Amino acid sequence: MKKFLTRFLVSALTIISLQLVSFKLFAQNDSVKLPFYSYPYVQPNFGMTQYFGDLNANDFFNKKPIYGGGAILGYQITRVFGFRADLFFGKLHSLSDVHQKELSTNIWDLTGQLTININEIFKENPNRKVNFYAFGGFGYLNMNSTVDNYDGTLYKTEKNDGRSFPIGAGAAFRLSKTIDFNLEYGHRVTSSDREMDFTKYGRKYDQYSYASAGVTFKFLPKDIDKDGIRDKDDACPEAPGKVVLAGCPDKDNDGIADKDDACPDVAGKGEFKGCPDTDGDNIPDKDDACPTLAGKAELKGCPDKDNDGVADKDDKCPDVAGKKEFNGCPDRDGDGVIDSEDLCPDIKGLSKYAGCPDTDGDGIPDNKDNCPEVAGVPETNGCPPALKGALLEKMVHFDTDASVVMAKHIIDLNEIAAFMNENPTATISVAGHADERESVEYNLRLSEQRADYVIKYLKKKGMKNTNIDKTFFGKSKPIADNNTPEGRALNRRVEIRITK
Repeated sequence: MKKFLTRFLVSALTIISLQLVSFKLFAQNDSVKLPFYSYPYVQPNFGMTQYFGDLNANDFFNKKPIYGGGAILGYQITRVFGFRADLFFGKLHSLSDVHQKELSTNIWDLTGQLTININEIFKENPNRKVNFYAFGGFGYLNMNSTVDNYDGTLYKTEKNDGRSFPIGAGAAFRLSKTIDFNLEYGHRVTSSDREMDFTKYGRKYDQYSYASAGVTFKFLPKDIDKDGIRDKDDACPEAPGKVVLAGCPDKDNDGIADKDDACPDVAGKGEFKGCPDTDGDNIPDKDDACPTLAGKAELKGCPDKDNDGVADKDDKCPDVAGKKEFNGCPDRDGDGVIDSEDLCPDIKGLSKYAGCPDTDGDGIPDNKDNCPEVAGVPETNGCPPALKGALLEKMVHFDTDASVVMAKHIIDLNEIAAFMNENPTATISVAGHADERESVEYNLRLSEQRADYVIKYLKKKGMKNTNIDKTFFGKSKPIADNNTPEGRALNRRVEIRITK
């Protein structure tokens, strides 16, 4: 008996130790599963007993079943292991024709037992419909036996104490979260050899069994929302939630409890308090004016392809950098007219002329003015009115060694050009001159360059006349004294004459 008890205790302690270690590891590495909370329970039961002893050891049919009952008070420590105190009352009965004896025993025992939920060892499932378990332990036994020999001899004991070593298995059928229906079979080995049946033939210890049906009532921790997390550990005790969120719900399954989720109906990111960032620009959709296009924070998440500070959705010219005051469109010449509407985008002009200037101020924009630097009239497309008379003469002057006319004489050239545009059959004479400084050859070449400049300018302004008489005289025909600066300035000239 001592060896049996020692082996049983060592095995039980080994199993308990391994299970507690595995439970600890599970708690550290798999926090997604529902936690387990220990709980007490009671189990009233009723069943049938059978005697196993010397009187019927070799005669199965003399194991006469008889009724018994009991109650269990238990405490489930982990999903796998629990302890329970089992109080049993019953009777044992046996007839042995071989031994000419009849046994009748009133018995009760109180044992402490270790329980092992077999299914939970292999796979945890708090909602399993059927759970198989095993149990074993030891405790106190009390017997009151009567053995009646067929010859009339009667053996009777009023009270006999001993020890009981139960071992068995059962099945728990889940009726609800707090109620199970149990079918259980337990075999009990006693410390009695002949105290129960007053017989010692071959079986060393008297034994009996108890097969029962019972109902288990579990006193589970309070869990109002029934999410498997007891209320005192549940951050949201009135709403079923998740273990990883301390019992709080997470409708969008983004790992952020609804109570802390700024966007509880759509999955998001932790850094945005549960709100999504569809375009990945680090601006949550709820704050993003362009949630499907990656953009800039300063533009509320909208893109700006041309980097002009105007979001593409508000930019009328999204492919070219512009100004905010023009809705993102450029104004290169800065005249207040956007390039797409500016007829003269590279020259600063006036808005009333679609961005074109009116250099001569005659009310005709340069792009429509044939004489943009000389005030004219609409009838001649911006040129001065056609001159009447047989002769038009102009004299333009040049700086020293220069073949470009002085700016103040441009108006004179424009006037000649306007006339020639109106009179394409007129004859024009262009004569170049120089002062006396430098050599004859140099001044002759310079005077020709001055005449060529005038002719090219007039053609640039639209003159198509081919009746041109070009001459150049160098310093041979002065009109003023070359000994004074004033005289030399007058001699550096081109004379233009037009006749009809």
